[in-house]
Amino acid sequence: MHGLNVLITRYSQLLVLRTLYHAQTALSGREIERRTGLSNRATMLALEALVDCSAVLFEESGKKHLYTLNRTNYFVAKGLKPAFEAESLFWTDFTKTVRRHVHPRPIAAVATGPLARDDSSLNTRIQLTMIFSTGRNRIRAFSRMEALNETVLKRYAVTIDPVLLDVNNMDEDKYDALWRRVEREGILLFGTLP
Repeated sequence: MHGLNVLITRYSQLLVLRTLYHAQTALSGREIERRTGLSNRATMLALEALVDCSAVLFEESGKKHLYTLNRTNYFVAKGLKPAFEAESLFWTDFTKTVRRHVHPRPIAAVATGPLARDDSSLNTRIQLTMIFSTGRNRIRAFSRMEALNETVLKRYAVTIDPVLLDVNNMDEDKYDALWRRVEREGILLFGTLP
């Protein structure tokens, strides 16, 4: 038996399962549609398939149809729960990996890009902006980027696009778009931005 094959036959089912896993209460089909960004049809087809295999519980409340994750389903409890927990720990583990591999250590590191926006449907890339105390430290750290990218690719199946700055060049006009992106979606991994 391959139980996960039944739960995740389409990407839409994974999105619905993830949404219900993180929900604090039962959700309507419309709310699931809104949170996942799926079309109404894709949401309803995913919910129907997940209810059929008992991964999702369905109840009627007046005119609303409400859905909850069946946390007692074997494949949800033993397969999906650990996977979703690992997802929630990703940024903590990624931060440790960066700190272990980048020397000299930057005074701050910020992640942007599709994963930081929680939009992994586009691609699995992280723009990793690191700020160093001096230009010399920035140049020395540059030699570690290939090893960091290899480690990140093997560990997370993610690529990084490193941007190395120092306190002397970070305010240049050419980085204005970068700082707007950092402000909009950035995840501060460690340190303090100057």
